[in-house]
Amino acid sequence: MTTQRYVSCILCQRASVVRRIATIRSLSVAANPQSKPDFLKGEPHKRHPGLTHLKTLRLPEELLMAARSIIHRSQVAQLPDRARKLTNFLWSRKRATEDSAVRKMAVSLEKELWEKAMEKGGDLDEQAIADRIQRRVLSELRRTFYHWTPLKYDEELGAVYMAAKMAGGYAAVRRALNEIKKRDPTFAPQSLLDFGSGLGTVAWASHACWSDTLNELVCVDRSGPMNILAERLLKGDDEHAETHIKHVYFRQFLPVSPKHNSQTEKFSYLIMTRERRRPPEADALVDWSRLIAPPQPRTRHVHCHLCRPNGRLDHVVVTAHKHGRDVYRCARSSEWGDQLPLVQDN
Repeated sequence: MTTQRYVSCILCQRASVVRRIATIRSLSVAANPQSKPDFLKGEPHKRHPGLTHLKTLRLPEELLMAARSIIHRSQVAQLPDRARKLTNFLWSRKRATEDSAVRKMAVSLEKELWEKAMEKGGDLDEQAIADRIQRRVLSELRRTFYHWTPLKYDEELGAVYMAAKMAGGYAAVRRALNEIKKRDPTFAPQSLLDFGSGLGTVAWASHACWSDTLNELVCVDRSGPMNILAERLLKGDDEHAETHIKHVYFRQFLPVSPKHNSQTEKFSYLIMTRERRRPPEADALVDWSRLIAPPQPRTRHVHCHLCRPNGRLDHVVVTAHKHGRDVYRCARSSEWGDQLPLVQDN
């Protein structure tokens, strides 16, 4: 009996504390009334206007069947292992160093080594010193800079690349084009130039978005075998068949004139236009900030790395208490690359 009375007393005290907290919060809201921005526009949090990611995409059936036929005919040995190794190599590959940066460091090193040699004094064999300095500079440059070499695609390596990267590349392009359509629904391109076209996935993705208006697609890739492979994909691996997408032209140089498996692809994109476009009308109380890293949901808060409209990079910890329930739920439903609404403080 004593235990029951003790437990009931504790529960009563807790209920009293909760009521007091609720009363204090209601009084605080009443004392500081603020207009609540309607950034959701009637949509649920899982489909808030800042979301830009697409659902898991599938390759067009014609493209998938052509790729399977080409892989079957090529009979590449150990294709899954080679595809995995190529993917890892491409991800680990670094950007080529500019020649100007290499020359600048070489000149600086050579000057520093000559000064040290001169400080030693004595009889100097300039030719021997020059040879030694040259070997030292070359050794230091090899150690410091990434040794970048171009990949030369032949028919076999092209098939390996197709197995490794075609699905992810297609999905990445569709995501970028979807961003354009969402920002400007009236945009209807008539021509397209794809520089570094590879397998032609940009042509397939753009055709899926603007098949009614696109009437010329120019694909430029320095690899002749890759251009041939891309054209085989367009023809369904049948050289006598018509291309699935009309008016696609392949060049090695810029023209003078005009059970399904899923894959996640990381990519960057930049959308530019020559025209001056009026930015969409925005709520003065809401900042739509871009997620530049995967949000990290935790218990009752979400870590978000954001690029703000003014260009500033911020790490924001979103909570329901600080930012509001709607913003918090939007943060938990967002992914890398989406826009997150942050309500400005009055």
